[in-house]
Amino acid sequence: MHLYYIDDSADEHLSVFSALAIPEEKWNACFHLVKQFRHELKKTDGIYVQKELHACEFVSGRGRPAGNEIITKYRRSQIFFDALRLIASLPDVRLLNAVFPKSQKVRAFERLLNRINRNVESYNTRALLIIDEGAEAEYTRLCRRMHVFNPIASERGVWSDTCQPIKNIPIERIIEDPFFKDSQKSYFIQLVDFCAYALLRRERPIPSRSKYSIDEAFNVLKPVLEVRAAKKDPEGIIRP
Repeated sequence: MHLYYIDDSADEHLSVFSALAIPEEKWNACFHLVKQFRHELKKTDGIYVQKELHACEFVSGRGRPAGNEIITKYRRSQIFFDALRLIASLPDVRLLNAVFPKSQKVRAFERLLNRINRNVESYNTRALLIIDEGAEAEYTRLCRRMHVFNPIASERGVWSDTCQPIKNIPIERIIEDPFFKDSQKSYFIQLVDFCAYALLRRERPIPSRSKYSIDEAFNVLKPVLEVRAAKKDPEGIIRP
């Protein structure tokens, strides 16, 4: 089984989803490395081990993750890059991403689920979804519908086995309803939030972040990108 941690990041134009896939047998090893990273941040910068790190707030300089200790924007940018390097070094993880207009957020999530289903099918395993809280009813309803009715258009015009342009392919490899977890209580959701924000800022750079090269940070994640997720994109990013 693969555990997929999912979060999104958005501005007034784009909605970005990232999904971090962790094989169940590697979960403990990954968690140990992430926890070690957080303890190192406590030693070097005073950042509380249990403090939630939200990417947008963190890199913009807002919040007091280390109490009264001031962490400069430059230092925060370094930590942001270090967190992405940590993700890129985790054993056997893969990262899937979707970028859609903000008005198509639900469509982006739907496309992401289809790709997750295809991925775990290729691994001959199953997926369990763990998602940041906030849209429980909408996402659960969508997943339940896709488990029963999930029409997919053929890339070649018609499906070879049915000779029809549309085929129902339920997401049978994704088990159970999604599990929703408070990001404050999940290191992995916080990390995947960093991934989504890094991609958002690369797609939609803004001067205040580009000053510290945040618009280039997503490139750090190339070793773990699931490039098979979208054949037409060199990084496998799912797009409309």
